[in-house]
Amino acid sequence: MNLKDDFVMADLIEAAKDCTGNVFFHCEGGDIVNLKSLLSQYVLASIACKPGLLKNARVVCTQDEDYARLADFLQ
Repeated sequence: MNLKDDFVMADLIEAAKDCTGNVFFHCEGGDIVNLKSLLSQYVLASIACKPGLLKNARVVCTQDEDYARLADFLQ
C-alpha cells in the first residue's frame, strides 16, 4: 500500500514494531527494507530527511491484519 505524503518515519517504525508479521518498505528506486530490522530502521532514519527518496514508497505486510495497525500511515 502507498504511504501518505505527510507521515512521520519514526512513528511508522514504532507502529511496525507492534505488527505480528514482517513489514517491508519498498522505495521507489527498488530497495526493500524490513521495518522490523534495526539496521533497516537506521537506514530509513538517515534518508527520512530527503523526501525525494521516499516519494512513491510503499509498505507491504506479510500478515493482512497488520495493515490495520498501520492504517494511519497508508492511503
